[in-house]
Amino acid sequence: MSEKLKINVFRLLTLVLCAFVLAGCEGSAKTANTDKKAKQAKIEKPAKTAKAPKVEKSPKKDPSVSLYVDAITLNETNNPDLAINKLNEAVQQKPDFALAYSLMGSIYLQQNQFGESVQAYTKATELNPWSFDDFCNLGRAYRSMEDYNSAAKAYSRACSLDPQNTSALCNAAESYYKIGDYESALEFGKTAKDLDPTDSEIEKMMGDIYTARKDTELAMESYKKALELDGSDPNIMFSLGAAYLQAGKLEEARAMFESVTTIEPQNTLAFRHLGYVYLKLREIDLALGAYSKAVAISPDDWRAQKGLGVAYMMKYRIQKSFDTPDSNDLKQQALDHWNESLNLNPAQDNLLKLYRKYNPSK
Repeated sequence: MSEKLKINVFRLLTLVLCAFVLAGCEGSAKTANTDKKAKQAKIEKPAKTAKAPKVEKSPKKDPSVSLYVDAITLNETNNPDLAINKLNEAVQQKPDFALAYSLMGSIYLQQNQFGESVQAYTKATELNPWSFDDFCNLGRAYRSMEDYNSAAKAYSRACSLDPQNTSALCNAAESYYKIGDYESALEFGKTAKDLDPTDSEIEKMMGDIYTARKDTELAMESYKKALELDGSDPNIMFSLGAAYLQAGKLEEARAMFESVTTIEPQNTLAFRHLGYVYLKLREIDLALGAYSKAVAISPDDWRAQKGLGVAYMMKYRIQKSFDTPDSNDLKQQALDHWNESLNLNPAQDNLLKLYRKYNPSK
């Protein structure tokens, strides 16, 4: 290659290299300029306007609920009449307000307005047939009115809602006992006893049911168990004494009735029964003392007056057999007490015949 040709090739390569370098610099400049503009544009881009938060509307207040709350406050501050007024307003605005009817029934029950309580609780149970408390309180209101048939139905429904509640079971048993449905009473009573075998009240109730069924042995067993659980209850002692008397166990009955009169020295019924036991045991003076005590406590007890007359007449006949001078005084006292008994209860044909036998002038 000639020298001239070498020089031309070198120049060509130099020009190509320079062109390449210049092209690269221009591209870099454009890229930098573009990036700068982009950054500037990003900086200068206006921010989006923030949207105002949505204001949720509060739910509309139920005026019946406010009235109900007011009624609670009024009742707790001893203003039952004003509370009832509020509840009446509440149920006018919301006829299916079961809680309002329930509270109304409770307030009426506290005020001994049993008919109104029954109406309120009846409505409450119609609106909410799953309310155990409302059915129990409905039964309580019926019991207070001595409507034991309706009470039994209410308590029975309560028991179906809570089969483990001994209180409801006992109340159901007692209500059925009161209306003479001893089978139903026994069923509820047994269930209550199975749930709580250490409750003396349940045992006593079972004894009462067995007594009504004339199951004397079972009655005595229940009363004994009740007495083991609560040995200081004179009501249980009396019931056991009556069961002993029915079974002809006079000494056992005597012990029970004497215990009752020691604990309750004003218990007419216990003294009257004790007098009868003494008569059966032929302990006439003790019978006179017991019947005299019963009459002194309750002069209007026609049975006690009759028993005292019988005790005087028995003593009269004993004294007469020994020609005792004052025997006629005993006879007169017998007639006086029989006469008083007949005045208190004229429907005693056998006693009237006996009275006329020993007092022919009448």
